[in-house]
Formats: sequence, C-alpha cells, structure tokens
Amino acid sequence: MTEKKSKGPTKAELTRKLKEMEAQLASSYHFASATLEKAGNLAASAVVVELTALGGRQLINPVAIRGGLSPETITALRKDIARSWDETTELKPIR
Repeated sequence: MTEKKSKGPTKAELTRKLKEMEAQLASSYHFASATLEKAGNLAASAVVVELTALGGRQLINPVAIRGGLSPETITALRKDIARSWDETTELKPIR
C-alpha cells in the first residue's frame, strides 16, 4: 500500500509568509518611514490603500485615495511605524 503524501503550502501561501516576515524586519520600518512623503501630494494621481492582517486576512479592500495621503495621515503613519519599531526592537526578558 502506498502512503499518501500531504500537500505542502502553496506558492501563494509561501509568498505571503515571506512578505509578512520581510515587513517585520527592523530595516523595513526605517525605509517605510523615510519614503512615506512620496505618498502625499499626488496631483492627478492616487495611492491605493489596502490593509491585510498577518495570516492573510484582508481588513480593508483596496481603495484609491485621490491626491495622495494627507499630511495628518502621513504623520499618524510615522508615529505608528515608530511605535511598531520600538516594539520590534525591544529586548524582552526570558522567563
């Protein structure tokens, strides 16, 4: 009798996991914050915003924000990026 091999993860699942892991690197926070200004003041253009939770669950469907992000949104995103970077790089005691 031959054993059935269980199927491994799909290419899409592996791609999503890689993207999630790269997004959590400390260097990703720096470059995201440094280039965030490019998302503002886009006359006659738009940015597409989509939010996906770790694990692939879509929180917000893609939506075009015409004219780019507002200065207030860019400031708020920078604060969230800084907070997340702090949490990522925080040394936690071993229990």
